[in-house]
Amino acid sequence: MLLYVMLDNILLRDENLFFMYELKYKEHNINMNNEDYDKLVSCIVKKESTFKNVFIAFISGGIMGLIGEYLYNYYIRTFNTNSSDSFLLVFITFVLVGSLLTGLGFFDKVLSFTKSGLIVPSTGFANSMTSSSMDYRNEGFVKGIGGNMFKLTGSIILYGVIFGLIFGFIRGVLL
Repeated sequence: MLLYVMLDNILLRDENLFFMYELKYKEHNINMNNEDYDKLVSCIVKKESTFKNVFIAFISGGIMGLIGEYLYNYYIRTFNTNSSDSFLLVFITFVLVGSLLTGLGFFDKVLSFTKSGLIVPSTGFANSMTSSSMDYRNEGFVKGIGGNMFKLTGSIILYGVIFGLIFGFIRGVLL
């Protein structure tokens, strides 16, 4: 019992955390209660500043918006496209870049740096589609990639189409 009291006193010190877990719980087959688990998690998980994360996401999202605006104007000037075609080309560019970054393994690293400022709908959509395709690529093109590509994004597409039809119908009736 003295060992448990001593270990409870050193629980909050990071260097003794694993030692405490090994002695108190693993060797004596004792189940960890919720309070000890919360202490363990609070010692391990790094505290992050919410204001800093929001600021970084705001800046990186703004930079993504600037890149999108630049691409929009570039496509209009270079390819003589109209506004809607230029928006489509910007969307395709973001999806392509998001898929490439996911496929090369850089999207999660960039995302951890930008603090979700990169999750505009097009790049987030591309990331979820590409990552679910890559998870099942060993099962082949049809059963693996084709069958699981829309596993995460299928519900987004479904409800996007349904609510688009509903709101389009409401707009058509009211206007």
